[in-house]
Amino acid sequence: MAEFVQTNIEKLIPELELMERIGLFTRDEIRKILGRRKRHEYRLRRMKKSKDDYLQYIQYELNLYHLLQKRRKRLRIVDKKKDIDFTIARKIHQLFKKAVLRFNDDIKLWLSHIDFCSRMGWEHAVSTMYARMLQMHSHRPEIWAAAAKWEMESQNSPETARQILQRGLRFNEKSQLLWHEYFRMELLYTEKMRKRQEVLGIQKDTQEHANDAVLGAKIPYLIYTTSTNVITDVDFALSFLPICAKFDFAASIEDSIYEDIQNRHAGAEETWNAVARRCYEKRMAVGSSQGGQTLSKSEAIKAACAIFDEAVTKVPTEKMWKVYIDFCLELLGDASSKKSAEKRLSRVLCCMRRASENGLLTLQHHLEWVKLLQNCGEVTRAVEEANAATKKWTTSVDAWLLTLQLHLAHPDSVSTTLNAIQTALDAVPKEDSLPIWELSLTWITAACPSTALEFLEKGLFYPPPVCTYIKEQLLGLYCLYKGYHAAKKFYNRMLLQKPLSLGFFQKMIDIENARVSISADNLRSYFEDAVKEFGKDDFNLWIKYVTFEVNHAGGNPRNVSRLYRRAVKTLRSDVTDAFIAAYTLLQPGEEVPLEEG
Repeated sequence: MAEFVQTNIEKLIPELELMERIGLFTRDEIRKILGRRKRHEYRLRRMKKSKDDYLQYIQYELNLYHLLQKRRKRLRIVDKKKDIDFTIARKIHQLFKKAVLRFNDDIKLWLSHIDFCSRMGWEHAVSTMYARMLQMHSHRPEIWAAAAKWEMESQNSPETARQILQRGLRFNEKSQLLWHEYFRMELLYTEKMRKRQEVLGIQKDTQEHANDAVLGAKIPYLIYTTSTNVITDVDFALSFLPICAKFDFAASIEDSIYEDIQNRHAGAEETWNAVARRCYEKRMAVGSSQGGQTLSKSEAIKAACAIFDEAVTKVPTEKMWKVYIDFCLELLGDASSKKSAEKRLSRVLCCMRRASENGLLTLQHHLEWVKLLQNCGEVTRAVEEANAATKKWTTSVDAWLLTLQLHLAHPDSVSTTLNAIQTALDAVPKEDSLPIWELSLTWITAACPSTALEFLEKGLFYPPPVCTYIKEQLLGLYCLYKGYHAAKKFYNRMLLQKPLSLGFFQKMIDIENARVSISADNLRSYFEDAVKEFGKDDFNLWIKYVTFEVNHAGGNPRNVSRLYRRAVKTLRSDVTDAFIAAYTLLQPGEEVPLEEG
């Protein structure tokens, strides 16, 4: 192995001597370069070579090459570029070739090699690399697209790019990326030919342009029709439209695509949405092509809504109504005056009512309808529709939350509201009920604190995270309503009723710290309870415990070293280092928040 390394190093000595001779590097720097190269060469001569061995060597040579360019610029030395710079670049190229040969599944490595060759201006090498890459990864559409883009944009070879994409589609017929790229490339070629005619001053009438396969953009449309026969999805067909929009001459293709989609996918909600939005955004009359009559904004809105009205009649689905209402909500959000806002709000409410009457209003829009009714001052109607939502979507937390918010904003009796809350809790899945408990707690502690403890106790038997939240809140309420001893009694009871949260222990520590006469022994026992539950996972808890022993008046600094050893022994290996770092930085008098880590 040493002989091979020495042979390779000796081959590099002439270029290094040249660097020193012309003043690019000092003798000491040359010696260091030689040493680094030797270490990398030894790594590549091992039986088991890793990808990192190659990448580190390549990165070192790249850094050396860039440093060489900076030195030349700063010292204004241009001598021996071919003998020095090219030799280093060629070595990087050879290292890449060896790495790619050994790790040919790594696409990123291939692309890094291609990028290097491209930056060096080795265009033939780039083409060769893409050809080799495509032989090995023929079922990777993104590589075919990249190769075609290189030939089209860098090599100015549309014919080669076309051949690459056609071959790629034989291997990946269902690839949307390749069809899009093929379509875009042909549009680019058409644009290029049109501009060439303009530069040369060649004038052709409109009819000649239309009949010419290239200038009339017939090839891109042929690609569209072929691809949509292979991939029949309406979204795929619509995805060609944004590509057309980037080319001024492609309006006729866009018209043809819309016509084709309306014929093929007349029952698709996406089709009606696209046609209506085109009418609004491009101010086009229904059924007209681009370049025809331009509508005013209000006329375009009426025309688009007329299309949507026809759509919900012919395609009466929840999705179709959703698309229509989304459009109306967008219009409402864009209203520039009070008068237009009122008009558009009326249209939104009308659409929502019609969809609801047909049983085709989505939950999201039903809740939005309730909020709009409430904002309009129609509280009674809002409550009715909120109740209707909870009957239709009985397990929806959002529906029940909105209904309860209306109840709390316009309360009847306390018992009625409590019954409404209980009905909501019974209806939704217990594991999803936390938002309802949070809303209920805010109201119940203000409206009827005498029933708060009894009501919240029901939540102790709910799944986490509901029960852990309830325990934290109950601990604070017991202290507030019944005093410290009642809170401590509840705390001790909950220690036997798992699970618990770190916030539960923090709450008890806060309660103890709020007393007039604080007991250090009690605080220590709470910390001990906490580390039993969370000592394996949360290093901040141990830091808080240490801070207590150091800073508290009743703390014992002699316990700190013992706590440190316990923490290191108890914590998971992946958080031990974080604890040690935090412990090292801990300063006397510093407080550390107790949070779940």
